[in-house]
Parts: sequence; C-alpha cells; structure tokens
Amino acid sequence: MVLRVQLIKNVFSSWFAYGVRVVISFFFIPFITGVLGDARYGVWVIIFQTINYLSLLDIGFEKALVRFLSKFLGQKAYPDINRVISTAAFIYLIIGTLAILTVWLVANYFFGYFKINDLELLAEGRSALIIIGFYLGFRFYLFPLGGTLGAFQRYDLANFLNIIEELLKTLVMVWLLYHGYGLTALALVIFISTVLKLSAGAIWLKKLHPAVAFKPGLADRATVQTLFTYSKISFGITIAWIIIFNTDVVLLGLLSSSAAAGIYAPGAQLMLYLRHIINAIGIPLTPAVSQLESTTPLSKIGDIYLKSVKYISYLSFFITVGIIIYARSFVGLWLEPGFAQAARVMIILAAGSAFFLPQIIGNYILFGIEKHKYLLYVLTCEAVMKIILSVILINRYGLLGMALAATIPQVLLYVTIYPYFMARVLKLPLVRIMINSLSPGLLALVISIPAGLLTKYLIPVSGWASFFVNIGIVTVIVALPGWFVIDAEDRRLLVNFIKPGSNSKS
Repeated sequence: MVLRVQLIKNVFSSWFAYGVRVVISFFFIPFITGVLGDARYGVWVIIFQTINYLSLLDIGFEKALVRFLSKFLGQKAYPDINRVISTAAFIYLIIGTLAILTVWLVANYFFGYFKINDLELLAEGRSALIIIGFYLGFRFYLFPLGGTLGAFQRYDLANFLNIIEELLKTLVMVWLLYHGYGLTALALVIFISTVLKLSAGAIWLKKLHPAVAFKPGLADRATVQTLFTYSKISFGITIAWIIIFNTDVVLLGLLSSSAAAGIYAPGAQLMLYLRHIINAIGIPLTPAVSQLESTTPLSKIGDIYLKSVKYISYLSFFITVGIIIYARSFVGLWLEPGFAQAARVMIILAAGSAFFLPQIIGNYILFGIEKHKYLLYVLTCEAVMKIILSVILINRYGLLGMALAATIPQVLLYVTIYPYFMARVLKLPLVRIMINSLSPGLLALVISIPAGLLTKYLIPVSGWASFFVNIGIVTVIVALPGWFVIDAEDRRLLVNFIKPGSNSKS
C-alpha cells in the first residue's frame, strides 16, 4: 500500500512538473526569440540539437541504473546498491569526459560548417557550445548520486527539484536577456543550475538513505557487464524511438517540401505532448515494478498492467474522439489559415495514438522486469514499417501520407504483436489483455462521440472561450462514467490521497 501511495505521488508530481514546463515554455519561447532574433536564436537551437544527439553517449546506462537500484532497494541490499552506484560513477566519469572532449572538437573543428555568416555570432556560439558541453559532462559525472532519486521511489522529490531549477533558471535567463547578455551567459546559467540541482539531489538522497555511499573500491567488472547487458538493449530502443518520433519532419523535408514539414510539425508536436502525459505515469512505474519484482509474484505486476491498460484505454479513446471532433476548430483558432491541413494530420495521428498510448505502460513494465528486449523487437518492426510506408505514401499523399505512415504500424502492432508479447512475458491470457485494451475504449467512444457532437452543436465554437467550454463540458460528461471504470479499491485509494483520512466507500 505504501508503494502504491508513493507511486500516485510520483505520477501526480510528474504531471505537475510537466505542466509547469509547458507553461514556462509557452511564455519564454516568444520572449527569447524576440530578444535574440532569428539568427542568434537559430544558433541557440543548433547548439541544443547537437547536445541532444551527444546525450546518446549514455547508451542506455541511465535506465540500467534505475532498474538495478530499485531492484536492490526492494531487497534492502545496500551493499549491492553501493556497488552499482560506484561502478556507474566510474562509467559516467568516462562518458562525461568523452562528452566534453567531443563537444570541444565539434565547437572548434565542425561548428563552422553551419551557415552562420556573422563571425562574431559564430564565436559566441562556439563559446556557448563549449559551456553546454561542460553541462552535459557534469550531468553525467553527478548523475549516479544526484540524479537517481527516482530509482529510490522519490520522483516527487526529483520533480520538486526540477520545478525549482526550471523556475529559477528561467527567471535568471530573462534577467540576463533583459540586460543585454547573450548566449554564453545563458549557457553558464544552464551549467550552474544543473550542477546545483544534481548536488541537491545527492544531498537529499544521502539524507533519505544514509547507507548509500560512493566508494571507488566497490566498482567491479562484473557489475559493468551487468549494466551493459541491460543498457545495450535500451540503447537500441532509444535509437528506434528517435526514428519513430523524431524523423517525420526530416522525411517530409527530404521527400516532399519544407512547407509540408512546417504544416505537419504542430499537429505532430501535440501528439508528442500526449505521449509525455502518459510517460509521466510510466517513468515512475519502472522502479516501482523493479522493487515489486524482487518481493512479490509476477501476477501482481500483471494486475498492474491490466489495470493501467484499462484506465488509459478509456482516456486515450476519449482524447482521440475529442481531437477528431475539435481538431479543425482548434487549428483554426491556434494557427494561420495556411496551416489548415494540420487538423487532418492531428486526426490521423490520433487514430494511432488510441491504440499506442495504453501500451506505453507496458513499455515501462518491460524495462522494470528486464524484459525490454521484446519492446525492441516491436519498435524495430515499427521503425522499419514507418520508413517503408513513408517512402511510398509521402510521394502520393504528401504530409497526410506521412501521418498515415506513422499511424498504420501503430494500429497493426499494438493490437496484435505487442499484446502477444505482454501475454507471454506476464503469463496472462491474451484474450484478457485484448478485452482490457479495447472494451474501455469502446465505452469511451459510445459516450464521447454523442457528447462531443451534441455539445458542439448546442455551443458552436467561435473563439477560445467557447472552445474551452466545449472541452470542459465533454470532459465532465465522460469523466463521470470513467470514474466507475476505475476499480473500487483504486477509487478509495485516490479519494484518500486527495482527502487524507477519508473513508469513502465510492
């Protein structure tokens, strides 16, 4: 029960932290683009795209660290925890140093290949990139102790530190930009704020678990092998995810036009936000499942999977219906008339998300019980199918072809192969998984379609106010029966979490 309550705290804090980040971005991006201008902001974006690719140097060790720390936490095996942390610190010392050296080489020998005509801006960009390289390196150095609160079931504390860092960092950057400082100063803020956050995380972890310690003498080759065996699969999964979720615009730019890529991007970005919302549930679930696996039978984890799929299926089908009904109205309010086709992109992508989103929970369970090789099999199939379909469909249907190429593999794989693997891994009847995946979704369709159509008919969308009134009414209508989709025990747990001390029998 304690673990379940902590998991709820972790999920809600993750949602809150993500919401804060979205709100900050909504206001900060127009400010920074206006102050820096197109050219300097473009250099800033190039710097972080470079760093994002270099973050692959982690090669999956972060997920391996979460897996084994949470597993040994469930066994209260602090000597094993310390051995994993000490070994990971040795690995990350090498990775962090390699990251700093790589960024230095890119800054001094390759950065000039970007089309930056202003020599002063080029020099400023080089300096900022080198500082951001140190940010990446020190993030690796400090991660084994400062970035693993989540592995110890304290994502709520990790999210608190993330929120504080995000707020303070943004405020300082706004002040610096307002007073005329440039990219180098912004890079220093990011470096310093990250070091402070990870240092605070290490202090907090030590306070919560005094037995946790970094001891260089505990690092050993066997633990390196154990971590690498897990991480190499995670690395393959990361590459597959990059192909699946970060190549649509590139493919459109190569096979269609930059204009098509620009129209496609907003709708695709919104679908990515939906994925992040479900990720906020799944990320804390991995250490919880790892801890459970060491102390409880597999059937308990199977129950978590079945419940999660049922709940998120209801939510995802409801969201899909909402997008189908309101996409054109939303895009008309949000974007210029030339982006009207973005609504059709959203509708097509939403159809795939209805089947894909519920299975995100399965992904994190597979990570938690060290069966993520099955996820790699599915993602490899999805990536290959998507690339092949993109080549075929983009030439014929343009940006809608790209949306279809992303959606078709999701519908096919997450209704067939993926449930089969989950049934095999968790020793569950495949029929039971299919029922839990599809029946709540059908219920959501039956309720949300007439609710959405009737509400839109009675209150036509003429502006943002009427749009949000529509969304609010439909959400309430769908949420009422949705409350009873949740099992009675989980309803009581939620009520007690929201109102501590309540003995509601709902």
